Amino acid sequence: MKHFIVLEKSEFKINPPSGKLVYKKVSGRPKTEELIKGKEVDERIPYELLNPIQTLFYKEYEGGNALVSAPTSAGKSLTAFLFLRGKEGIKVFTAPTRSLVYEKASELRELFRKKVEVRTGEVFELYKEIKSEVVVATYESLALALRNRASWIEEARGVVIDEIHQLMGSRGWILEEIITFLLDGNYEILGLSATLPGAEQLAKWIKAELFIESRWRPVPLERKIIPLIKFEEFTKLPKGATQDEKIANKLLGALYTLKKPDEQVILFVHKKSVGWNVLEIANREKIGIMNETTPFEKEEREEVELAFHNADVPKEERDEIEKAFREGKLPVLVATSTLAYGVNLPADTVIISVRSFYDRERRQRKFFPDVLDILQMEGRAGRLGIKEKGYSYILPYGAKEENLAKALSEKLKEEFKPYLREVFLSEEKLKVLSLFILVGFLYEGENFRKFLERTYSLKELAYSPQIDEVYEWLKDKGYIEKGKLSDKALFCVRSGMPPINYEEFLRRKYLGLEEIVYIRPLLFTKKFDGLYDFVKKGDTFLEDDMYVREKLLTCGSECLKDNTHQFLFYVEGLTFKYKNVKNPPGEFSYLGTDVLHLIRTMIEIKKIGDLDLSLKDFLKIAHSVKYGLTTDYSSLGGLKGAGHIRANLLKKLLYYNNVKVPEIGSPTEELIQNLLSEFPSESSIQKALYEILMEERYKEERYSENAKREAKAVLNLLKRNKEGILVDDRILFATGLYLLGNKAIRMKKKEILEEILNYEEVEF
Repeated sequence: MKHFIVLEKSEFKINPPSGKLVYKKVSGRPKTEELIKGKEVDERIPYELLNPIQTLFYKEYEGGNALVSAPTSAGKSLTAFLFLRGKEGIKVFTAPTRSLVYEKASELRELFRKKVEVRTGEVFELYKEIKSEVVVATYESLALALRNRASWIEEARGVVIDEIHQLMGSRGWILEEIITFLLDGNYEILGLSATLPGAEQLAKWIKAELFIESRWRPVPLERKIIPLIKFEEFTKLPKGATQDEKIANKLLGALYTLKKPDEQVILFVHKKSVGWNVLEIANREKIGIMNETTPFEKEEREEVELAFHNADVPKEERDEIEKAFREGKLPVLVATSTLAYGVNLPADTVIISVRSFYDRERRQRKFFPDVLDILQMEGRAGRLGIKEKGYSYILPYGAKEENLAKALSEKLKEEFKPYLREVFLSEEKLKVLSLFILVGFLYEGENFRKFLERTYSLKELAYSPQIDEVYEWLKDKGYIEKGKLSDKALFCVRSGMPPINYEEFLRRKYLGLEEIVYIRPLLFTKKFDGLYDFVKKGDTFLEDDMYVREKLLTCGSECLKDNTHQFLFYVEGLTFKYKNVKNPPGEFSYLGTDVLHLIRTMIEIKKIGDLDLSLKDFLKIAHSVKYGLTTDYSSLGGLKGAGHIRANLLKKLLYYNNVKVPEIGSPTEELIQNLLSEFPSESSIQKALYEILMEERYKEERYSENAKREAKAVLNLLKRNKEGILVDDRILFATGLYLLGNKAIRMKKKEILEEILNYEEVEF
């Protein structure tokens, strides 16, 4: 393996184009070379010069596998292009998140000057043939393509794995499966990584012919560690303020002390509650905030100065926040560690809040966020071509400066520890290992341990008692029968569902719990842990929470572990009463995509024989989950433009006035006529909507105009939908594709609906 280090003395400027490469072999002396001109390498390269990392890669890569470990914004997309451009067959680039997939697809489209296909888990992608030679996919989509022997991955020869350091994160086991498979096949791999500990161990495992690690940073970084306690409080807090409020108040003081007038700043917080407190204090102090859905009552301002980016922010709002920051219209972005890994949003300055305490049991100091996360966050500091330098201010609370500085310097000297190895010590062991063993069984049959031996994490544990224990559990539960994978095992492997989730689904179904409760484990990628943060301060929260918990008494603690209570809170429409919830938060805002997979999952389970609901029931459940409606009112989700809050407003209007609810697929005209049979006029409908809004959502006279506007908007919504039918287009079309194949593409909406409701020929 050729191992090179790009040294700090390397230089690179965009305007005017200039720079140099300074590098060395691990045991050699430094060398200096000119940067290579882009057009000399490939006429499609739009840059005057390759940067130092790209120059070294171009000079030294001669084929085989490679690993490049470099700071964020080091031009990894062009490095990927240099790797892929000469490969035969389909060229694959995989990244951890959808947002990164779309971002990288756009960059590669410009470089290859060809169409680039994406695979992000969207249902409709399954029915589109790959016609491009470049495919960008999420990890999960690539893993499922490998398990299902998709033709496009069979034709691939070059695979770029972006953010390969995610092997150390919670989805690392999926990435380890992918790499293990690729290493055993006729593929060449390029791993692109941020700076990570034990990189050389990773390079050896992937059999890298070339390993480049960079100490050079495209934008030089100046780091300062300043204890949070040294900053003044931003404002005077009321007596009884919580610890999170006190930290947030100090962070605001630090932010406005450190921020220069023309800078864009990212303030990283160690947990979401602190971030929301930063926003709430700023809101009280008349600072404009961009978020619409917040855990507190927000005051509207003409100018916005701050926004909070985290996993619980509704998708629509998060997209707007990212766009505003990218375009320079938002000065300050408060964020959790998810931003450091998921989206490329550079800033002039990053401020990182670090909480620390001494773990007496393990006799070591712990930092939140983790030291590796801190290094990743620092990667966001510096905007190439805009500012000469990036700034990082690390503000520890509960730790001495020297302790944190030592931890930061020593972190990269640690060994490489993938998640799959660490899972042996966690509660996730059965969930992860049960599916991983089934995947090994798919590839190697009863010799599945051979697959485990080829992994990095399990090579020495393939014959351990832990593996034996999980293997016996799989046999006891009927996933492995007579040395073969059973139907439900094949379903789990090909869908990615952990067997433990399937078993929990069966347990709840046999307990006789309601449909929405027993299908919850089938939404296995969802935590549903963020809703209560937005509603727990509400006047009726304790009553509402008690209501959903009573419905789950028979289920036991499992329904609380996977947050079925928060999921049910949403489906029951209880969020309607909380006016601060403008849009379904976080994961709930992505349910429109998740229900399309849920329908397919339910159809497959019906084929296995473990679900005896009708296709109409599936449609009702899908509408119920997507729009947060009880199944008896799920048809209201079929009103185009309704959304969660407005659909639940209509539900209340129908319920309080004993108006009959039309079935899924009924004409909207039937709903309108049912309403007019109870109300003498449209204006009386509007008045009734207004009264419900004032009594249950807004509750104060100062919001009267908001209620009037909303009531009028809902009435207009009904009118606009008059010629339509009560069914969601995407849900209907996806169900049609599952059952009828590509034939559904050429069918009209009413034809698909009729086929589905009368469908009897599928072999269940």
